[in-house]
Amino acid sequence: MAGALSTLGLGSSGVLTNDILDQLKEADKSATINPIERNQEKLILKQQAITDIKSVFSELTTLSTSLTDIALYQNKSNTLSNDNVSISVTDKAVAQDLDINVTKLATRDIHTSTGFGTKDSALNADSFNLTIGGNSFDISIASTDSLDDIMKNINENTDGKVTASILNVGGDTPFQLVLKGTETGTSNEIVTTPVGDAAKTDLGIARLGNAPIDAELTVDGIAITSTSNTLDELLEGATITLEKIGQTNVSVTRDNEQIIEKMGEFVEKYNSLFSTISNLTKYDSASKSAGVLQDSREVKSITSTLTNIISTTLSDAGKSIEDFGITIERGGTLLFSEDTLKEQLKDDTNAVQNFFVGEDATSGVFSQLDSAFFDISTSSSGTLKSLQSTYDEKDKSLAESLEKAQSRLDSKYAIMQKQFAAYDAVIGRLSSSSDMLTSMIEAQYIQK
Repeated sequence: MAGALSTLGLGSSGVLTNDILDQLKEADKSATINPIERNQEKLILKQQAITDIKSVFSELTTLSTSLTDIALYQNKSNTLSNDNVSISVTDKAVAQDLDINVTKLATRDIHTSTGFGTKDSALNADSFNLTIGGNSFDISIASTDSLDDIMKNINENTDGKVTASILNVGGDTPFQLVLKGTETGTSNEIVTTPVGDAAKTDLGIARLGNAPIDAELTVDGIAITSTSNTLDELLEGATITLEKIGQTNVSVTRDNEQIIEKMGEFVEKYNSLFSTISNLTKYDSASKSAGVLQDSREVKSITSTLTNIISTTLSDAGKSIEDFGITIERGGTLLFSEDTLKEQLKDDTNAVQNFFVGEDATSGVFSQLDSAFFDISTSSSGTLKSLQSTYDEKDKSLAESLEKAQSRLDSKYAIMQKQFAAYDAVIGRLSSSSDMLTSMIEAQYIQK
């Protein structure tokens, strides 16, 4: 009791001291306060355990949800025998082999002007009309416009159909205006028609090289013509780009590697969940030690719920999860065989998809697990949320109990301190009177 004297009463014999009160208070604390604090410590461990389980469930749910994504089972990849073509595929592409033979690449139209000695000075050039791909554009040129002004005029007024630039070819008149069609093919031929003002300078725009041509190719012997070297409508879910003339073998196949990878990750995380729950709910009879959730039937039931879903789901053909490479081991953990799943995917990817996802997206094993994960870890009425709420309420109750018990204890010993002080004063006075009486008796005895 801070600030008190070592004895409670002035002139006392020191029989009633603060040490005695402290010892009594400590004994009371052991009986009233310490049990509440121990329960709080146990509760903190239980709350942390629920948090740990929810964390594993969160990661597990992400993986199970990915395994219910139909697009995962439709992924495609491709291989090419050379670089004459390039191809990109989506999940809508049909798995197949193609023989593509490119005989012509589509080209764009290119026109150039005559050379000029400057690109920044006024040319007094003649205006002209430009047509391309069924579009007509009037290019009006002011007498003060330079070659650079004309270039900008074309780029700004042809709706992106033509790209104009200036090329420095060297010599006395090095600057040439270059016009390029942005799209290829015969339908994108450039035609320029000067207004014909004799007082103006003719730009002398003319085609460079050959007229534009369409791409020509065969796909499995079928002749195809295209204005573009990029064919995005030839095959559903595939975009083919022609790069060079020549023959190429293309193979579009299902890409099952992501399924294998995600399955391995799921099994690893699933086993981690079972290990976490096992450690938290186990009881070791040899050491007589128990996990912090050993008394929770709700947590123990989680593993049996999940095991039941995995072990009882059957495909329409009567196949179980073991037929798809997942074995349930003793204790409920899973063993994954990549080779078995790869073989099933090779034989019939749709059958794998139906077993994992379900034709209705609810009956597949991972669709059921996904739903169970939500019910257990996320739903407001689920196992973990309910336990968390229970523990939170108990934590609040223990805090209130501790506060009240501490208040009662402090009040009790504040009163006892005052009482002990009063008792000690009485004892002091009695002791003083006893000493006086003893002195008087001794004095009388000496006189005799």
